[in-house]
Amino acid sequence: MAKESSLMWPMLIIVAGAGIGGYIWMQRDKTPVGLVVTNAIQGGRPLGENSDGGNLTAGLVEGTWREDENSTSVASESAEKPLMVIYEDGTPIHAEVFNMSDFEPPKCEEGDEDETAGEYAERCNSELEKARGEIVDYWKKVGKEHGATDESLDSIFPKEEESTQPQEAESIYGPMLSLQSHFMW
Repeated sequence: MAKESSLMWPMLIIVAGAGIGGYIWMQRDKTPVGLVVTNAIQGGRPLGENSDGGNLTAGLVEGTWREDENSTSVASESAEKPLMVIYEDGTPIHAEVFNMSDFEPPKCEEGDEDETAGEYAERCNSELEKARGEIVDYWKKVGKEHGATDESLDSIFPKEEESTQPQEAESIYGPMLSLQSHFMW
């Protein structure tokens, strides 16, 4: 009887260890290495060139990204929280979750009754210009983080005085969301 008792504890330890090892093995990340796209939302936003001459672009996709076997995978949550993927010459090099609601254009609320149409338009243009500046600053920062040179960033994102504001508002927010498209004169 004592001999059976002495063998039971090592067997219990072996079975428990195998169970824990099996559980850990089953819970490992099985996401494939690389980018797996289930839905392309937006792509081809230029971010500049790096010092080696590689073209950097950004795209928004639904899917998963895993840089290598030892890295943690990243997955989009929905079309409202897709992955922002950074490409160098068309090859994905980085991805992170991007919140679309952070970049919605401002909604120009109606002012008080004393506000004239011109004051309303000026206030709305000011809000749009501020939002445009924040978006441009964000994309410049992303390009810089991934190695874009200052010269290439300046060529893609010109300074305020070099640009024409209505065209940029149309290109960043789209023609449906600019002040010119919605304002009733």
